[in-house]
Amino acid sequence: MIENIYDRTKVLSKTCLKIALVLPKDVLMSNVTREHLITHSSNLAIKSKGLMVTQNPDFFLQKLNDARESVDGCYYWIDTIKDESWVSSEILNPVLEECNAISHLFGAAIKKIKPNG
Repeated sequence: MIENIYDRTKVLSKTCLKIALVLPKDVLMSNVTREHLITHSSNLAIKSKGLMVTQNPDFFLQKLNDARESVDGCYYWIDTIKDESWVSSEILNPVLEECNAISHLFGAAIKKIKPNG
């Protein structure tokens, strides 16, 4: 299910970083958004890389939850950028779709490991 998750999250992370770099520098809210998007997208790639290491189920579950939180954070900040029209919706919509898809993958993996969670 998550064989290629690191590759997908790495591409998503880099895409979010590139979007963060083109936000207007003269708008205070975009500066805050940039910082948060950089943090969440960097964490996403790092947390996803941690999933590739063999570990106990509790630690793996925590990493999945952390990675899902990071991708959901990316979604939130990309959606904010879209709402503010700082970047074209044509560019952002596929990024938002990928955030959703990856979040659902993490969610499915979490349910598989901890069905009552």
